[in-house]
Amino acid sequence: MSESSIEKYSAEEWEHIRNRFYNSILNDTEIAKLGQNVGISWPFKGSDENASKYIEYDFEELKSVPGLVGKRSRIKLLMDILRETLAFDDPFSDMVDTVESEGEEDVTFERILAKFEIPINYPVNFVHFEASTREMLAKEDVNTLIDAIHFAQKIAQNVVVGGDLKSFLNGLAHKDEQGITKHLPYRRGIRGLHLPEAIGLIARDLPEAAQLQLLAHGEVGLTAEEQALLAKASSLNVEASIKSAVEQVAKVSDWFTAEATELKQIFDTGGSPERYFIMINDPRRERIALELAKLQLGIADKKKSGFLGKLFGR
Repeated sequence: MSESSIEKYSAEEWEHIRNRFYNSILNDTEIAKLGQNVGISWPFKGSDENASKYIEYDFEELKSVPGLVGKRSRIKLLMDILRETLAFDDPFSDMVDTVESEGEEDVTFERILAKFEIPINYPVNFVHFEASTREMLAKEDVNTLIDAIHFAQKIAQNVVVGGDLKSFLNGLAHKDEQGITKHLPYRRGIRGLHLPEAIGLIARDLPEAAQLQLLAHGEVGLTAEEQALLAKASSLNVEASIKSAVEQVAKVSDWFTAEATELKQIFDTGGSPERYFIMINDPRRERIALELAKLQLGIADKKKSGFLGKLFGR
């Protein structure tokens, strides 16, 4: 390949890297750290030594950046690190590129979901996305988990998929169990989706004041700062948030029928429902989830009163 051909190829490749990195979640990560992850050493360190420092330049301008002047090998090193990082950071986009070029149906995510024993028909309304993502999916009449994945794959051929939808799909593509638990009630180490974790996610997404109200109702001690925050909160807003959460618990309980039946039996037989939620692995969230379950099942504590008493049917 001639020198001019190499230059042209390098310039085109750099433009591809630049365009892909503009929306990368690793844009502000130190290049030295990115290099460590892909087995390539970068000579400069520092928080300002990141991809965003370089991608503002086109290929010709890159040659004049301090530290790269007259260092063609260093420019190649930079491109190698960013290229390899993209392959790891955004396999979802790579999958889209492959499907688009080959014109074949991509079943990669179906295989991943099967590996984790996650049902492809899990209702998308139960997947914990940001409000904007939920609105977009509802507008497009997306109903199930796999529908959401296929929708994202389709639009990614024409527009950039961003936000939590992209991070969720990248987490699946990387088989990142921790990332999956941010959106799905997945049980790490055991696999599958489960009711305790589903209620735990609902508890997590409650406004802070509503969480504090449920903790107080569950006789969990609040700090002075938390008590002050709860005192300032609108009781109507808190009650509305809790009612909405209880409705969500009822819906997911209808999906996890067997586990919901098990939970009710634990309450009916005087068992230890606290242990049912221990898999959430967050004591406070476990307590909030327990209180939500009580509300949903209409289990009242006669010794307690207050506006939550109305939700318990008192």
